[in-house]
Amino acid sequence: MLYNNKKIELLAPVGDERGLRAAINSGADAVYFGGKAFNARVGAAENFDNLENHIEYAKLRNVNVFITFNTLIYNDEVDRVIPLIKNIYNAGADAIIIQDLGIIDIVRNNINISMHASTQMSCNNSDSVRFLKGLGFERVVLAREMSFSDIKLIRENVGDIELETFVHGALCVSFSGQCAYSYLHGGRSANRGSCAQPCRMEYTGGKTDYPLSTKDLMTIDIIPDLLNSGITSFKIEGRAKRSEYVAITTSIYRRALDLAIENKDIPVEKFRESLIKIFNRGGFSQGYYYNSKDIFENYKPSHSGEEIGEVVSYKKNKIYIKAHTELNVYDGISIGESGKVGMEISDLYKDGIRVERAKGNLSFSSILKDVYVGDKVYRTTDRIQMNYANEIIEKNSFKHLLSLDCIIDNKIKLTVSSRCDSRFNGIEYISEYNVQEAKKSITTEEDILSSLSKTGNTVFEFENINIDIRFNNPFIPVKILNEARRFIIEKMENILLQKRVFEYDKTLYNQKISYPNLDLKVLILNDISKFEGIDTSNYDKVIYFPKEYSLDIIDLFDSGRIDGVILPHVTFDKDLEVVKNIVTLRKDMIVVCNNLGHIEAFRDTNIVWAGIGMNAINNYTVDFLYKIGCSVVFSAIEAGKRLKNTLSIRRGFIPTMNFTFCPKSMSVGCNNCMDKDIIDSKGNIVIFDCVRMHNKTSYILENIKNKDGNIDIVYNYSLGRAK
Repeated sequence: MLYNNKKIELLAPVGDERGLRAAINSGADAVYFGGKAFNARVGAAENFDNLENHIEYAKLRNVNVFITFNTLIYNDEVDRVIPLIKNIYNAGADAIIIQDLGIIDIVRNNINISMHASTQMSCNNSDSVRFLKGLGFERVVLAREMSFSDIKLIRENVGDIELETFVHGALCVSFSGQCAYSYLHGGRSANRGSCAQPCRMEYTGGKTDYPLSTKDLMTIDIIPDLLNSGITSFKIEGRAKRSEYVAITTSIYRRALDLAIENKDIPVEKFRESLIKIFNRGGFSQGYYYNSKDIFENYKPSHSGEEIGEVVSYKKNKIYIKAHTELNVYDGISIGESGKVGMEISDLYKDGIRVERAKGNLSFSSILKDVYVGDKVYRTTDRIQMNYANEIIEKNSFKHLLSLDCIIDNKIKLTVSSRCDSRFNGIEYISEYNVQEAKKSITTEEDILSSLSKTGNTVFEFENINIDIRFNNPFIPVKILNEARRFIIEKMENILLQKRVFEYDKTLYNQKISYPNLDLKVLILNDISKFEGIDTSNYDKVIYFPKEYSLDIIDLFDSGRIDGVILPHVTFDKDLEVVKNIVTLRKDMIVVCNNLGHIEAFRDTNIVWAGIGMNAINNYTVDFLYKIGCSVVFSAIEAGKRLKNTLSIRRGFIPTMNFTFCPKSMSVGCNNCMDKDIIDSKGNIVIFDCVRMHNKTSYILENIKNKDGNIDIVYNYSLGRAK
């Protein structure tokens, strides 16, 4: 299926060499993986030492390769960036996936490689996608929190740009790229590839112990809707998962996508059963595509497996279960709701008779503790499924099927043709060797066929070799025939490995910067009633972060009480329309932007400042933000210190997790928000707050203290605990 002449792509995750084979053999059109540096999964997967070999392996098999370069970069790392990206480009990668805005200038001015905007860029409105398209981005990986209506609106508003969305795998509870929670709770930055996943940890006070842990996404039952939304790339999450997971999920989505494109029914229940077996967190959710709020109904942050029965007895180191699903020897199981008790079955009995596979009244040896009658039994690893996955991974059957015409005259002439890939059509070899008349042994058609058909371990196979001998009694050394074959194969390999040259318009924005005078003291207020207790005359600028975006903002501005407003990190198209209808009424109002779409929407109508959501942690990013029209830039929280030519938070509460749906509301109920608390493992209250534009969005607040900052935040969060 094509969208605007672009093939619908299935994009698979790769975490190691075995995972690469799993993805390719399962039918992926493209793969994405990273190296040891600037990779958001660097600590969780066995990353490749030699990218070139693995890029070549994929490209020879008609699979595109996108390299993740999707972390924020400190100033002292920038010198490594250009040579690394050049190496990636020279190795033949089709694109790099980036988060750091500072990389944009580096690539546009130095390297002819295509850029994809990572989901870490938080592109969740048409203005952000339009801005990136204007810079020459070939693809935008949309924020995971996009609904179908949001995606369709972007497709209608922006037009012909590749849009990629996740269709399966883990969901981040917070907007990707807008979470500093892990960093502030131990220095491990999600934006730097080392997230400690505090969202998967235990909390108390809600209806589950894991109120921030989402279910995984599964869209196998809405593939036709995804196709109709204008998405061009279907992305599976899972670079940190095992290769068997890659094999199973990719093969299922390959089949489902092919069936949907052919308007055939998808066996949803069969596929769902396999996906549950390979990995799930308390079932699956359709995520945000239909704004499914069941994403938070999660009672376990790790693999839940499939429920297969329950314990009926445990005695003499033997567990007896009643299983409604067939169990196999060497299956992995967990017992109990927590899933903390687990084992691999080494022997299996049905009604006392040893079996390899069975359901019903079963028993197996065990020395587990804390197993009780009535406990549910879950299969976490299915041996048969693992065997099937391994068969996929280990097969090596890919071949480009070709025809070869061979004319033997005074010279040897070979010409290639392909029914499937026009790039090979017309590839030609004409020998320097002059065919000799045989004095003893004639070179026969069988001899020629034998030499030309030996494609060995290459990805090519000549299924038809047509030989036309026009020279009487020819003699051709085997060496010459082998050289002819190798020449043809090398030429075809070069075609498959040919680098794409991506040209950027380098005149789009002013490369010169006039840095502003940042000897400023700035006050940010959340609660307008706080004006009565604060001497705002001590501040050069007063910025308002409202609870609701209404025309009251204009009154505050006209009365001289505020100089501008902050926009929330989560801002969809309809939210931006609400804001536009307010702030553009006053051209000299400051708009603090936390999203590329904000800058695109307001840089021609208002005074634009870049907020902490722009993640400026290096000088390249700071300069880029000035070049595209920002008057002032805030240092990112994760910068650790104030960067040159920026403002920096000195003290106050800031949003550190940003949500489309409030997990506290899902856990205790919105009406109970002020009466019930979510408590972390250290006994601290997790402070939630929310804001309304067109939609209502929420966030977690953290208190920041920074000696050399020049921005004070006075925040009255809604739980009635203002300090």
